[in-house]
Amino acid sequence: MSSLPTARPSDISLQNLYNLLRPITVSSSSARSRFTNWGQTFHCTPLAVFEPENEFQCELIVELARREGKVVRAVGVGHSPSDLACTNGFMLRTAKLNRILEINPEKRYIISQGGITLNDLHVQLAKNNLAMINVGSISDQTLAGIVTTATHGSGINYGVMSTHVMALTLLLANGTRITCSRNDHSDLFIASICGLGSTGIILNIQLEVEPAFRLKELQESRPFDDVMQRLDSLVHSAEHVRFWWFPTTDVVRCSYSNRTTEYPKNPAGSWLWHTALGHHVIQFLLFIGRYVLSLNPWIANFACWLVSAKTVGVDDGYRIFNVDCRYPQHTTEWAIPMENTEACLREFREWLKQEHNDPNGIRPHFPVEIRFSSSDDIWLSPSSGHQTCWIGIVQYKPYGFNVPYRKLFDGYEKIVARHGGRPHWAKAHRLRPETLRKLYPKFDDFIRVIDSVDSVRHIMGRPIDSRVFKLRPT
Repeated sequence: MSSLPTARPSDISLQNLYNLLRPITVSSSSARSRFTNWGQTFHCTPLAVFEPENEFQCELIVELARREGKVVRAVGVGHSPSDLACTNGFMLRTAKLNRILEINPEKRYIISQGGITLNDLHVQLAKNNLAMINVGSISDQTLAGIVTTATHGSGINYGVMSTHVMALTLLLANGTRITCSRNDHSDLFIASICGLGSTGIILNIQLEVEPAFRLKELQESRPFDDVMQRLDSLVHSAEHVRFWWFPTTDVVRCSYSNRTTEYPKNPAGSWLWHTALGHHVIQFLLFIGRYVLSLNPWIANFACWLVSAKTVGVDDGYRIFNVDCRYPQHTTEWAIPMENTEACLREFREWLKQEHNDPNGIRPHFPVEIRFSSSDDIWLSPSSGHQTCWIGIVQYKPYGFNVPYRKLFDGYEKIVARHGGRPHWAKAHRLRPETLRKLYPKFDDFIRVIDSVDSVRHIMGRPIDSRVFKLRPT
């Protein structure tokens, strides 16, 4: 048995495969044998859950899936508010594949295993006076997770985070490893840096980084119409600009962040908003709002007032980028061409006003998050081909209790779709291949790559296979 780790997985007997995988197989009696995403909106019970500690064990899992005719789905921390991770086959949890393999400050890159969380990556980079170039609103996700869904931060001159990937090492469905980049196996690389984990298991990522930096963030509140009239100048007024719109007050909370050498000071925002007291007060009010819907506009007005003062904060870049997502939630986000931003938001505002004036209309939560990214050439990136405005909405689940959300999401999705919208891949949507093919000119090229590396679809889950890949080019 001692020679097995050096053997090819294809040469190992089926019984010995099970024996070798037993130590990393999660017991069916453990809560970890079932999957629930962070938002508590999607659940599944895989046939088996594995927690590999090295790449060879990943190869064994893929070999077992091949022989047993099962799907194997790689999963990080499950932060995506969608069913992307769900499978009734094998689940490969990447939590223990979390090491940084190389740090090169001179050439400004690192090589890391895909299962490292951004929170852990920030700490390790800081020890070497380095930082990620751009970060989204949270850092709980794994590095592989943000890459394969083209997750984004904000900044009209900054691409989605996948644009900072220099190379990937993948474990393909046939058990081989391959390293790809824009120069080597370029089609596979472009497909994988927004591939929903379907091209192969991401083992290692070479990521471009930059010297550690602080951000100085100014926050202020402006009327909606003022922001729309000055949209282009505001979006270009700082390196990283983002908005939080409170429709019930028609106020937009604006955030402008630039790199600075100033020393850290308090984060921008209200003291009460950032305390445990503020967290629990808002959650309790949202809980009451489940039963008294007319209370929700008042809660939104109260939250808007809490953050209404003009404030300035300085801190490490990732601390400014990140915000408190506060509570489990239903959320969706779509990307629209930048030039359609004002028309789309104004149409959405009119629809929300109609609902507010209807005694039986929806009373949604807050805020509407608005962010920006530059154009890229990644086949399935929502920013592919144009500068982009990302518009996200949310319905919180106070104390984990469900809330109505479908009517809000349906109305929102119809509006953003009319303005050229593409859904964020990490968030729930209901588009099917025939629509996705129209939105993404390179969709069939993507399918071609999938067919070349995994024609029987071993590296994906049930939702992806049925929703994204079921139809073939004609």
